[in-house]
Amino acid sequence: RLEDFIFASQSVQAEAMKYFVEMWRGKKFENRTGMIWWNVRDGWPIISDAIVDYYFSKKRAYYFIRNAQRDVCVLMNDAENGSFPLMAVNDTRAEAGGKVTVTNMADGKKVFEGSFQIPANGKVKVTDIPDNGGQGIYLISYQVAGKQFQKHYLYGKPPFKLHVYRSLIKKTKLYSD
Repeated sequence: RLEDFIFASQSVQAEAMKYFVEMWRGKKFENRTGMIWWNVRDGWPIISDAIVDYYFSKKRAYYFIRNAQRDVCVLMNDAENGSFPLMAVNDTRAEAGGKVTVTNMADGKKVFEGSFQIPANGKVKVTDIPDNGGQGIYLISYQVAGKQFQKHYLYGKPPFKLHVYRSLIKKTKLYSD
């Protein structure tokens, strides 16, 4: 179906772009410290990797990236030594802190709940989330300076079944189809 193709193609683009933003942010100061977006909006009506189309409609990637580029952000990176590092990154000039909860969307169970403090323009590892070897989506809910934020992390080795991905991402209630 065309609707499935559109959902799948926009989801792959969104997950890939989000992945690269989070990868570089989670490794801040290790070897590179960012990236430059160059194709934000299409200049004519075509299929492309822009996150806003020619008609100013925001693609799925726009929302994924927006959540990954908050000034203070809690994110996950690829598993290392059997666990996913839960990182808190601060791109402001003031110390920041907050609370975070990570929930597995497959069963609705909390896998972590805690707090974090990040120095100005810094990063910290909040905790390690054990890699259970499966596939799924974690919902990362965090609070900074009285404001609530949410984002997700897709874990596991591809390929992913589209209907399972759609079901789990829908449970996050972060994005509409």
